[in-house]
Formats: sequence, structure tokens, C-alpha cells
Amino acid sequence: MVHRSFSLVDHKVAEAEFFLRKIRDSALDFFALRCFVSAFVASARSITFSLQSVLSGADGFMEWYSGHQEKLRADPTARFFHEFRTASQHVGDNLVGGGAGGPCRVVTYWFCVSGDVASVPDEDVVTACDQYFRTLLEIVFDCYLKFGVRIDAHQRYTAEYYASIGKTVEDAEEEFGMPRGWTEIGDPASIPYRWQVLRDQSTGCEISHLFETYLGKRVPYPERLPPYEGARNQRRGEGSGSAQ
Repeated sequence: MVHRSFSLVDHKVAEAEFFLRKIRDSALDFFALRCFVSAFVASARSITFSLQSVLSGADGFMEWYSGHQEKLRADPTARFFHEFRTASQHVGDNLVGGGAGGPCRVVTYWFCVSGDVASVPDEDVVTACDQYFRTLLEIVFDCYLKFGVRIDAHQRYTAEYYASIGKTVEDAEEEFGMPRGWTEIGDPASIPYRWQVLRDQSTGCEISHLFETYLGKRVPYPERLPPYEGARNQRRGEGSGSAQ
């Protein structure tokens, strides 16, 4: 089985959000807006494809994902964007229609029905795209909650998780690709800091800012430890002993 990094999903989410921002900024350029909507839909629809390619072999994934699939099928906005992508990729059609101008040079655009897509959102283009992106982002966020230790190194490299599978920090170092004892400094009190070093040296969730911006949610992450004082305290102890 090919092992794929969850960064593939993070990057596809970030790509879709990039085009979503471009859509918002293109109100006065109809051609640019249509291009960015087409690019957004292609990127957004790829999020769940990427998710499946990365986690298809994970225990419990298909059961978890089938629930989200049912919700997407029942969501009119999600169904529309599925049909939009098909019309765009296989026919060449773009369903972004004309817009209506308002004060302060604000233009609002709408989707239009076609021979291939009979129903479109009631919301304007920007609002509908934003809603669809948030729906997909909720799925990815739930994935970080459900499969965090598998897909997020910052959730994985903790004493609690490795203890639950009967392993130690040395096992984690080896999995990380370094020699066993790589973070060892001879102080038992430093063990929590050894786990923090592994987290700091690894790539965790790369779209935390998008979860916070669009959903107001945060991916679980161990609190940072206070500055390590072990070596300093040890030196103080040695100095105190020599003065006696």
C-alpha cells in the first residue's frame, strides 16, 4: 500500500481557499471571477478525493466517511457543485451568470441553470462558494479529530499516545527517522521536553489558521511546556555542593 502524507489534503484545502479569496476580490472583473470560480470548484471537489486516497486503508475510515458522504448527497449546495464540476470539466460550461451592481461599486453575481444543471443555489456566487468550502472544511476538521494520531504528527508524538500502544520516546525517535536516544540528555525530568522536540521538528496540521478563520475551531495540540530548567538547576546543585 502506498503511504501518502495528509499534507496532500491540507494543500488542496489551502488551494481551494486561495481561489475562494480570489473570487471575493474579482467583483469588477467578470472574466476573472468566472475563471476563479471554475478553479475553486475543481480544487474544492478534489478535497474529498484526496482525503480518500490518503486514508482509504485506515481502520474505521470507510465507516466514518460514509456518514459524511450521506450528508453531502443530502446537501443541495454540495450536489450543485458536484454537477458544476461535471459540467465544467466534461462539457466546458461555466454556470456563473451576470451580476447586479450596487453602491460603492459592489457587484453581486449569480449562478444560472443550464441544460446540464437544472437547479442552482439561491445564494449569490460568493456566498454559495463560501458555504460549500465551510462544509468541506468541517469534514477535514472532523478527520483531524477522528484520525488525529495517524495524520497529525503534533497529536501523535505524545507520551500518552505511545504509552497506549506500549511504546516509548525512543520508539518515537526511531519512527521519526533518528537514532534511539536522539533527544536524550541524561535527565529523567526532560522526558516531556523530548516529546516536544519531536513535535517541533515535525510537520503537523498546516491549515490550523483556516479552521480558526472559517470555523472558529482549533485542532487539538499539546500545550507548550515552560522553558526547560533541568540543566540550570543541576548546575546550581553542583555549585552548591562544591561550596560546602
